[in-house]
Amino acid sequence: MLSSIIRLLNKLMIHKTTRVELPHEIKMTLSFIESGCLATSLNNMTVFVFKGSHNEIKLLRKTSLIPFGLECIKRPEFPSVRMYFDLRDKSNKPYPFDYFFNIESDEDMKLLGKLLEQDYFDILFFDSRIAHSRRIEIAKKDKEKIEKVLHQARA
Repeated sequence: MLSSIIRLLNKLMIHKTTRVELPHEIKMTLSFIESGCLATSLNNMTVFVFKGSHNEIKLLRKTSLIPFGLECIKRPEFPSVRMYFDLRDKSNKPYPFDYFFNIESDEDMKLLGKLLEQDYFDILFFDSRIAHSRRIEIAKKDKEKIEKVLHQARA
């Protein structure tokens, strides 16, 4: 019972991450993009950084549900696994974010595979700094999807 309550609180938790230090390479990459999503490893866990304008990040702060999905894309020019996030503000305006894990990159496949070992992942919302973060639970059905997509990517 207690573990169920703790799991639910973790799922719903909005927490400040002002003490998180992003790697220099991620900061540099973020400085070159106006809006987008990056995946990186922090504290041996896969995390996602969503970059947007100050106003977009402020609107997304109160997002209560962040569904995500995956698909394997076997195109010769860029074989990848797409992880997509469907964020919506309180007026239901969509703010879609995607990250493409390069199948030919050991580092990207390691980041994707790491999600199988995690019970959750963090999303860091970034404008000119980390404004806030959100912890997303990885349910059993989500892990099954990740495993299926990893298998398709390796085939």
